[in-house]
Amino acid sequence: MTFKINEQVPVELLSSLRESVGWNRMEKELANTKMTSYYHIAAFEEDELIGYIDCISNGVTDAYIQDLIVKPEYQGKGIGSELMNKMINYLKDSHIYMISVIFDESLKSFYEKFGFYMMLSGQLETYKSD
Repeated sequence: MTFKINEQVPVELLSSLRESVGWNRMEKELANTKMTSYYHIAAFEEDELIGYIDCISNGVTDAYIQDLIVKPEYQGKGIGSELMNKMINYLKDSHIYMISVIFDESLKSFYEKFGFYMMLSGQLETYKSD
């Protein structure tokens, strides 16, 4: 497995990875030139994208881990934990004050092992994507 840090990931690969975990593909959104990332890591097994984590940040006080995705057949092998540890370490080394993530309640124990705790939050989707 190799990790690519802040390298461009082809939209088709990322969209297919999203779809593999039951998320919408968001091809149009991911291809939009306005789409930026503070820091992201892609995990590859040869040419296959098997994991991805992305973060947006103001670079000083706050960072939001936007996506953590591991292809289903690779889940349970520590890849998600390795991606999360790499991201958290980078953000800590960058002296980011607060790291946030939104997750489904079924993933609470996964995120707690990294030190995340529950806070009241809300989210509103304004449209459905492909």
